[in-house]
Amino acid sequence: MTRTTRLALVASIVSAACLVGAGVLVVAAPHTASAEDRPVATAAASRVEQKADLPRPSTPDQVVSGALDTPALADAVPFAYAGDSITARPDSWLHQLEGDDRLHAVGGYAHSGYRADQVLAEIGPVPQARVLVVDLGTNDVNQAIPLDRTIANVDAIVRKVGAGRVLVVAGPPSDWTWSRWGADRRSGQIVLTDALHADADSHGWGFVDPFRSLRAADGAYLPGTSPDGIHPTAEANRSVAEAMAAAIERTAR
Repeated sequence: MTRTTRLALVASIVSAACLVGAGVLVVAAPHTASAEDRPVATAAASRVEQKADLPRPSTPDQVVSGALDTPALADAVPFAYAGDSITARPDSWLHQLEGDDRLHAVGGYAHSGYRADQVLAEIGPVPQARVLVVDLGTNDVNQAIPLDRTIANVDAIVRKVGAGRVLVVAGPPSDWTWSRWGADRRSGQIVLTDALHADADSHGWGFVDPFRSLRAADGAYLPGTSPDGIHPTAEANRSVAEAMAAAIERTAR
């Protein structure tokens, strides 16, 4: 082996050792979270905690469509609905209002697990409705649908139904800070609510947040108000229904 070859070999060994050492240092070096890192770290920790503490969400195929055959006064407010499971579940605000003879659901469509675009595809015109209640967007948040697309679909639903007036509903609380689509459901609901409120204001529509009494400061459900971190309990839905009834009557005036 020549002296030149030996030098080249030694240099290559030293270079390789430096690269390996650098790799060890990169892996082992402590990392101080920056302002940009902290939300990601917090979200990751929350996802682990949420997976351990909450049951995996399960959404039965629940559908409500058309007029509800409920007792109503002659001057009851005719309203339509467009919603997801918050509206379609058996103990939802809509079903809690079935015994309220001041209101009459005359048409609409609500389907558990549906996004705004899916409800848009199924709902039909309800021109006899004085008020359209739009209670949508939580599944858009869950599936990381762009916010502007959700708002566009809400506006399209309003045009398609053709009711005289519109009442837009805030997003519900959420105990979940993750979804299998990679969305932070809790913070996403807060952003959705702000966007829905702004959209309602821009069109001169009504807006209601019937979940105020259920929502903690961080956007989660208050303890005991949700069985799964996504939907209100039957008891909690009584207060939601009361707020909805007052808002529907207010919007109809």
